[in-house]
Amino acid sequence: MPARSGTSSSSMHTAASFSSSFMDGSPSRQSPNRNGVARPHRESLVRDPYESPSRQMALEFNLRLSMSDRDFNEKLDQAAAERAKLHAEQLARATEEHERVRRGAELEIQRILLEEEQAKARREEAQKREIERLRHEKAREEAEAHRRALEARRREEEAARQTAEHHKKLQEAEARLRAQKDQEAAAERQKKDQVDADRKAAEAAAAAQKARAQLAPQQPAPQTTPAPAAAPTTATPLKPSANAQSPTANVDQIHAKYLELHLRMKQFRIAFWNEHKKPQSPLKQPVGDARRALRTRLGQINVERKDSVAAIKRLREECFDMALNSQGPMIDIRPYIVAHEIPPLANEAEAAYPAFLLYVWICFEKFLLKQFEKEAANEDGRIIQEIGLIAASLLGDQKYMWKGIPLTDIVLAKLHRACPPLFGVRGTMNTAEGRIRLGWMPDSTLDAYNQRLRGVGAGYAAMSLRTFASKAPALPISEYWRAIVLLCNTPPEHLWPGHFAILNGLIRDYYKKFLSFYGVPARGVLRRATIDLPARAPERCKDAAGTVSVLPEGWKKEKFFLD
Repeated sequence: MPARSGTSSSSMHTAASFSSSFMDGSPSRQSPNRNGVARPHRESLVRDPYESPSRQMALEFNLRLSMSDRDFNEKLDQAAAERAKLHAEQLARATEEHERVRRGAELEIQRILLEEEQAKARREEAQKREIERLRHEKAREEAEAHRRALEARRREEEAARQTAEHHKKLQEAEARLRAQKDQEAAAERQKKDQVDADRKAAEAAAAAQKARAQLAPQQPAPQTTPAPAAAPTTATPLKPSANAQSPTANVDQIHAKYLELHLRMKQFRIAFWNEHKKPQSPLKQPVGDARRALRTRLGQINVERKDSVAAIKRLREECFDMALNSQGPMIDIRPYIVAHEIPPLANEAEAAYPAFLLYVWICFEKFLLKQFEKEAANEDGRIIQEIGLIAASLLGDQKYMWKGIPLTDIVLAKLHRACPPLFGVRGTMNTAEGRIRLGWMPDSTLDAYNQRLRGVGAGYAAMSLRTFASKAPALPISEYWRAIVLLCNTPPEHLWPGHFAILNGLIRDYYKKFLSFYGVPARGVLRRATIDLPARAPERCKDAAGTVSVLPEGWKKEKFFLD
């Protein structure tokens, strides 16, 4: 700030101007003698040049002006000082605010750094815990994988052993069957020989009688009775539905018959394929085309009824009709019939059936069950219903029957092999032999096993719960009743999750048809199957039983109540 002065620059300039103009004037102007000659001193009063009124007024004016400038400058200086003071105070306050903000920012930075350090510490701790958890989990998974590998290896070894034993038993059964057939054939030959002997004896007796008659004509000739003709051999009829209410040992006998039939079917299928896949066989291309068409057409079935009709037509034309009309070998069909009585035959040629058509039937049932199992994974069961309709239609076609007998035993044999509990077969899942008895395949898993049983149950319902206007169904509706009743009558100690998987397939999408056929009795059976049976299920079946026990809750939405 500039130093204050008593007089402003303008007042100083005015005084200086005044003094210089008046006091410092030239001597000639001050002296009356301009020529520089001294005038004689007069004894008059020497007048002060400032005593001039005008000059006095000028001095006074200048003085006042100087004082006014001084006051003005003092006011300016005072205002400048006040402004400087105000500025200094504002600067001090700004500095103080800046310092406060700076301290707050430093504290905020310290807080953020502390939070970051804490978050970093928490992340590091979480990472350590996660690494430790993953390490333990990896160790547990490795141990579990090792255990599963050992268990799988043990199961494979056990399954291989059981399979070998099963094959051995089947071979022994086949050998016993062949021996029994040989014995029956020997007995038949012996019977024929006996008949021939009796006939010859009768002829000899007749000849002797004739000779005696010639010797004694008066005696009447005795009447001879011809020997009775040998009765035609027939297969023993097996009625799977005869034991629907009380499964006994007869169930195992029927099951064994169908397993033997399944083995014969497998042997025939392999032998027929090996024979006609040779280049020189005239059936090489038709057999291969029929096999591929069966697999393709069954895989193309959907929920559209018109597509199902077209699929049935293509299956008939491309597979069954082609096999029926092909010129190929014939085979005795009687060993492939179990549940129907063989009618009397005039000769052995009447038992002939096209081998190619039998091969098509065996391939059809094989692909049919695979498709049932595959579609069981879908929530929508309408595709299985369409496939079952196609199977029922083909089985009920008179054109493909033998003397009016449908080849349902071909399908039933495969069902006995894939789903024994459907026919009342009981066993245990705790041993490898028991699992095989209940339809467990060597390469099965529990989920795949239950899915196959559920699909077979739904497919069996789709085939049996059918009526046709122009023909009788190949599988009677009573077979559906028999299957549900057998499952409901299973004791708790013989119940396994697979039983409820079958029930789920049998009931879930078919309870309305069951009710339409049987009415009030069907309601009672459904109550036993969905309420009573799950209630007495053992602990090992609780989860599987739950899938059946919840079905009535869904039916309530459709105004159907079991209460």
